[in-house]
Amino acid sequence: TYMEAWNTIPPHEPSDYFYAFLARITRHISLNCCRDRSRLKRNAFICELSAEMEQCIPAPDNAACRIDHLALATALNAFLGGLDEEKRNMFVRRYWFLDSVADIAKHYGISESKVKTTLFRCRNRLREYLNKEGYTV
Repeated sequence: TYMEAWNTIPPHEPSDYFYAFLARITRHISLNCCRDRSRLKRNAFICELSAEMEQCIPAPDNAACRIDHLALATALNAFLGGLDEEKRNMFVRRYWFLDSVADIAKHYGISESKVKTTLFRCRNRLREYLNKEGYTV
């Protein structure tokens, strides 16, 4: 940010609005970095996770689903609260923090197949739980 500011500082020195000047530069650098990281070639991992989770969570196709998002969030929190700590942490690390199965296995000192099996069973339990709560999956 400071290097970019040094290279683009106007001749009349923005001393009155220097913070805004730096904030604008920082925002543009951050947005460019996000755009670079989310290029189509590099986005396959998130698509893979989305495909796994779309089997469990209904997509908001209409206004009623959009209004119901708070109830769905409450149901998800209740489901996660019912899991034991290790399963909940695995689930959150995989689907919220986007950790790979290998990273989760290494973190907990277990095999990748155990992580995959645990996540598969959690997704199935989540599907059943959401069906019981009245969501169509």
